[in-house]
Amino acid sequence: MNKRNLICVAVMILLLGWTAHTILKGQTPEELAQAILSADWRFLLLGLGVMALFIGFEAKSTHSILRALGSPQPFRKCYFYSCTGFFFSNITPSATGGQPAQVYYMNRDGVSVANGTIDMLLVTIGYHTAILTYGILALLTCGDLTEQLGGQVGFLLGVGFTIFVVLNVAMILFLFLPNPARRLCLLGLGIAVRVRPTLDRKRLEEKLDGYIGGYRQGAVVIRRTPGLLPKVFLCGLGQLGCTYLIPYLIYLAFGLGEASLWQVFSLQVLCSISVGYLPLPGAAGAAENVFLRGFQAIFGLALVAPAMILSRTVSCYLVLVVTGIVTAVGHVHRRRPRPEQADHPVPEEPAA
Repeated sequence: MNKRNLICVAVMILLLGWTAHTILKGQTPEELAQAILSADWRFLLLGLGVMALFIGFEAKSTHSILRALGSPQPFRKCYFYSCTGFFFSNITPSATGGQPAQVYYMNRDGVSVANGTIDMLLVTIGYHTAILTYGILALLTCGDLTEQLGGQVGFLLGVGFTIFVVLNVAMILFLFLPNPARRLCLLGLGIAVRVRPTLDRKRLEEKLDGYIGGYRQGAVVIRRTPGLLPKVFLCGLGQLGCTYLIPYLIYLAFGLGEASLWQVFSLQVLCSISVGYLPLPGAAGAAENVFLRGFQAIFGLALVAPAMILSRTVSCYLVLVVTGIVTAVGHVHRRRPRPEQADHPVPEEPAA
């Protein structure tokens, strides 16, 4: 494990420790257990079904994209790729392991690395655009909810919005205006090399051209199938809608009903944007702390900690266990590419 990963793990452990301290300072373990057991488990089971649908929406995006690329795969395999992506994204800092793992398993099924990379690119664009769409709608309709988040979380929300906007604009520029985007990147690269003369400019330029090549191929696919990107965007809306719905199901599980679906949904949107860019596996630690602060007015002081535990368990930890099992089983049963697919290089196996 490199130094950066060690720092991320240390920060995550500190945040989880602080979360546990905050919870136990206000409630005993017995009180927490009693509150959790009082929840209506029918809504929790429904939440697990919603998370299965969460995986399914991304699988549908991949299914559509691979068909457009001429590398069709059965939906069940696309569902496996999405399970793999969820698992590795939630055990690696900044979700860096998810997409390489998906490309790896696609390639083992005969999808070229280039096509797998384009698929991940288009899925990411649809996903990020959906995040910003929900975020803007939440701010426009429930902007007063930011007061519940407090100053520190409000600052994280502002940074999160900025990062997602910059990333989305950059991806769209690379996709539709690759030449101006390349010139802009070369300008930034020149400044970076002046600041740090040890940087290998030639290697970085080659890496940049490789990225731009992938975006150019993605643009060709979009022009050839103009309905593809809107479909991927709608799948992104559906996917995110599933995970944003979980806190409301927990809210109903406790028999509460004063807040509306959209209020709880919007608050979760803002909380997710606040921690979505942090370089922590699954935003562990940060997501729990932000939930405790943001949802206290919704659930009340006595139920906010049990609600956080149930919400994170349903939306992350249980799904992580299930997708980990699916990934392990799928890995064992995956076959190497057939001889006629030898021109598709197999990337390195993802590390857990």
